[in-house]
Amino acid sequence: MTKKNKRILIIDDEEVIRDGCCQVLSRKGYQVESTGDALRGLEMALRDVYDVILLDIRMPRMDGMEILKRLKGERGISAKVIIITGHGTVPLAVEAMRQGAFDFLMKPYSASELQGAIERALERKDADLPEKEIPMLVGSSDYTKELKESVRRIAPTDSTVLITGESGTGKELVARTIHNLSRRADRPFVPVDCSSLVENLMESELFGHVKGAFSGATESREGRFQMADRGTLFLDEISNISLNIQAKLLRVIQEQEVPRVGKSAPEKVDVRLIAASNRDVRTEIEAGRFREDLFYRISIIPIHIRPLREHKADIMPIAQHYLDVYVAKHESRVRRLSEEAKKSLVSYRWPGNVRELKNTVERLCVLCDQEVVNPSEVFYYGQSAGAKAPVVDTSSGRMTLIDVEKKHIIKALRHFQFQINTTAKFLGIDRKTLRIKMRNYGITVEPPQ
Repeated sequence: MTKKNKRILIIDDEEVIRDGCCQVLSRKGYQVESTGDALRGLEMALRDVYDVILLDIRMPRMDGMEILKRLKGERGISAKVIIITGHGTVPLAVEAMRQGAFDFLMKPYSASELQGAIERALERKDADLPEKEIPMLVGSSDYTKELKESVRRIAPTDSTVLITGESGTGKELVARTIHNLSRRADRPFVPVDCSSLVENLMESELFGHVKGAFSGATESREGRFQMADRGTLFLDEISNISLNIQAKLLRVIQEQEVPRVGKSAPEKVDVRLIAASNRDVRTEIEAGRFREDLFYRISIIPIHIRPLREHKADIMPIAQHYLDVYVAKHESRVRRLSEEAKKSLVSYRWPGNVRELKNTVERLCVLCDQEVVNPSEVFYYGQSAGAKAPVVDTSSGRMTLIDVEKKHIIKALRHFQFQINTTAKFLGIDRKTLRIKMRNYGITVEPPQ
């Protein structure tokens, strides 16, 4: 959708602010409406026809927090709400974000700050995401800008898309973005992790079955294709599908008909297909594990997502975003990263990509007990046992990698009352590895105090 299709509502009792915002946003091509009356603003917002709402916290008759609760808590409107706040109400603005606001602007703000907030809100129209506070495609590098532009061009079409890239690069996030910007946005987005499907049940999972079709089929069941009818089906790690299912999948794509197991007549479906793989599908074709004709069907529009180490300019914007999210979520004492910690994050190679960065930031928000994060508070696990990271405390120069890991594990154990399974999951390692590290470091299981 173009800017002229985007509708913005401004609710603020200060006429000069309303008029200024209207002028700036109207010149940019948005449809803008405004009101200085809080109750009238609530009534307008409840119509749920706006993409973004600018909402002042301090207003007569009804304050912005009460309006926000009505909009997000009681009615769950789809618009992104940006809070307008003064210096004295910043804590309220932070609380507003916990109540469902997307962002806040502090008075006085510039035209560019206003435009930036609106653009971020429109880019992150992510009501279908499991974590609603997590935005889409964070980053400002040339690469990320090009990726966003590609997604915008691709989304309005119904073309099949193949997304490739290493694990953790955000393939599903790109797929969801394409769906949310498409004409199918109000229909289901159905993700399927093909690597987790049991081989002998894969056909039933994808295409559905009728009662009695096989042993254990006690009732009829829809497959993922039927669930995604008129929406988008995302097949993650498609290269894990067997050759037998690949043949049936090819026919489904060609005919837009699904062969439900145990039923002779196929069922018509209207599904946009997006597939993803962290393997080189051409190599799989050469090895005889993937059908070449299916590859050409699913890769009408290919998108390759680069690993994080190849667009390092996005590391800090992504890290800062997740820092904001997890500080609020875990009520962390952390307020900012030290310059040394930032250098550490940027210099690390991130074998687990954005997923690893997200997990690393969440861990430090949970475990760090001070406002400023130093390098010694950042610990990287990566995806391989040999992954190393620059974690020596630059202030003293004496802390070794072993010291840092031991300290980190002890903090995590204490935080989770020495529950081994919970701690191991949080640290991103398995229970056995955690036990070995505890034994090597002489860490004993202590009962909660």
